[in-house]
Amino acid sequence: MGDSPLFCFIMGEREHIDKIRALVITETSMMGFDLIDLSITPGMLRITIDRPGGVRLNDCVVVNRRISMLLDADDPIPGSYKLEVSSPGLTRELRTENDFDHFTGRMIKVKTADGVYKGILKGLVKNRVVLDMNGEEIALKQQDIIKANLHFDF
Repeated sequence: MGDSPLFCFIMGEREHIDKIRALVITETSMMGFDLIDLSITPGMLRITIDRPGGVRLNDCVVVNRRISMLLDADDPIPGSYKLEVSSPGLTRELRTENDFDHFTGRMIKVKTADGVYKGILKGLVKNRVVLDMNGEEIALKQQDIIKANLHFDF
């Protein structure tokens, strides 16, 4: 019995997104940026980039131009679409293991059922988010985290 049409469509879509991601990550890496997120919705391709020291508006403009030229030449996205390149933002939400790895060394705020914790992210170790809170290390189980964000005192 063959694959259902829906399964084939989903697999084809996943492969399509992976191809676009591979193109974009190669180019952004060569430019000195980390690809934090890439999402495709009808008519929109959103890319989030970061690098040590942060991302400036001009960085987003330069990356937008390079990615636009790359995608125009390769043409992996059918039809017209808008390309949006942005930085993670000062209070970006951390969701994935990659997020916790990428933002190691940054101040974060973590909400659990037991309370709110603010500290320097030391990393993710065995499904625990490790924070340095004024010299004291604490480890929070990843499954206990309700919300985690980069934190910036204004």
